[in-house]
Amino acid sequence: MTPLQALLLTRELQQLLVSGRLSHISQSAPEVVELSFYHPDRPVRTLVAAVLPTKPFLFVTAEKRPALAKPPNFCRSLRKNLEYAQLTEVQNQPGERLITLGLKTPEGPFRLVFEGIPKYPNLILVGPDGAIISALRYKNDVERPVLPQEAYQPPPHGPSSRQKIDGHGAWPASSNPSLPNTQSGPPHDPPQSAEKPNLWNLSGGELEERWEAAGKPALGAWLKNEWRGTDGELAAYLESFGEKACKEWDHLKADALEKDWNHYTLLPGPPPALKLFPLPSPGKEPQSFPTLNQAMDSLFRMEFQHRMQSQQKLKLESEINKALKHEKRILEKLKKDRSEAERSDQYQWWGELLMAQLHKVKLHLKEIALEDVVRGTPGLMTIPLDPEVTPLLNAQRFFKKAQKGSRGLAQVEKREKEIQERLNQLKSAQRSLPALSTPEELKKARLDLFPKKAEAPAKPAKPKEEKVPTPNIVRTKLGKEFELCAGTSAAANDYITFQLAQPEDLWFHVRDLPGSHVILRRLQRNAVASDEMILEAARTAAARSKAKPGTKVTVSYTEKKNVKKIPGAPLGMVTMTKEKSLVVEA
Repeated sequence: MTPLQALLLTRELQQLLVSGRLSHISQSAPEVVELSFYHPDRPVRTLVAAVLPTKPFLFVTAEKRPALAKPPNFCRSLRKNLEYAQLTEVQNQPGERLITLGLKTPEGPFRLVFEGIPKYPNLILVGPDGAIISALRYKNDVERPVLPQEAYQPPPHGPSSRQKIDGHGAWPASSNPSLPNTQSGPPHDPPQSAEKPNLWNLSGGELEERWEAAGKPALGAWLKNEWRGTDGELAAYLESFGEKACKEWDHLKADALEKDWNHYTLLPGPPPALKLFPLPSPGKEPQSFPTLNQAMDSLFRMEFQHRMQSQQKLKLESEINKALKHEKRILEKLKKDRSEAERSDQYQWWGELLMAQLHKVKLHLKEIALEDVVRGTPGLMTIPLDPEVTPLLNAQRFFKKAQKGSRGLAQVEKREKEIQERLNQLKSAQRSLPALSTPEELKKARLDLFPKKAEAPAKPAKPKEEKVPTPNIVRTKLGKEFELCAGTSAAANDYITFQLAQPEDLWFHVRDLPGSHVILRRLQRNAVASDEMILEAARTAAARSKAKPGTKVTVSYTEKKNVKKIPGAPLGMVTMTKEKSLVVEA
């Protein structure tokens, strides 16, 4: 933001927002704050303040962006102090880059100060006592610390750091009462010292006197270096008028302070840029806007898209570099495999020599020199050995390496060719990466280099087995070691016999009559059933049968492992072996 942009923006904000009531506060990103203002005679408008590292933005838009799921601390502080506050004023001192929003609340007047300094922008909430309540950025070691509860001081490259706002957070009146308050600065201009005189306090005649007194140096550089309130675009525009630059300054200042400025030009870039003067820009298709807010809104969208694209390009570059390192490591490994494979003939030779003269090789030798009885070469052949293994095992290892090398050489050569082609592809993409200028080109380049792997077919879901409810059974504890379990239906009989009972548990049933299956179930591993328990289980089986009460019946019993189902028979129909019996009364 340049000083002239801040001045013009302040005038537009005064017309669009003053007297509106703050109806919504949110943050769509950690560095972007959005304030919605309601007025009965105007549509709801949202003021966007973005403190991006190199390009601060402040503009009004009708669009509402989705808020962060969890509001940051600064957003919560604004909601606590400014909810339903009324905007009473928008102030800016000509030549500066600060815009102050005055907000009226029941607790007193607050100030929201937007510092549009390119290298370290900020948005600061100042209380009625002139102390800082909260800030979007605290860590700022370049110009001055921003600390809660400390008196707010403008940055040194704005108004003088010795010049504080008054008790209500307002800027002191300008030395020229005809000039409204305003402030701003260019995206890439160096910070300007607060001790430099403000260009906006001079008329064209006074500026010409100062320029002549300085010896009429190059006007553009002189304005940027010696005066506060200038920027590269403004200095270049005035310099283009030559000797008439000072008269043009009078006209320009009058237009900025009193008339509507309706020529805002947006250059798409990349990177996108906003221009206030009709200077030629070859090779770029400009877009024109009637208001600075509209131009700022479009510039913010372009800047956001440009930043996203730059991040994608950096990410793709990082992925390419990572892939290059990976492929180079594979190539180095393949070179070692090739070297090993090319020695397969030598390994075969060494193995044959060892086997032919195995009787000459002693244990624990690191190497041995043998006469070449295999191929007949003159002299002795020195063969390296592993002293930890036997000579026979050394020979077997040589044969194994020879076999592996002869098979692997062709595979290594094929794989080396593939890796080299992949390296050439990655290097070519790395060279062409700076030329990629659209998201579509970046996406295509990524897919060409890193195609998506085909998704494995989903495994068919296993059908869920329906849980069969446990049948109702009757349980009776017999001390700590046993319990009686009796079925109440055919399903319950099947359950206690073939799921609940253990092989050594005793199974009871009335002979030749329908009735319940009864289990004398052990609760402790080594428990032994007494005669009284067996008799009690037999009586339970008789009582839960179809026998008439008071009659004598025979109850058969055996270990559960001797009870078998009858194939194809209904539930509860079983056979048993090794049975015993008791006669009891039903």
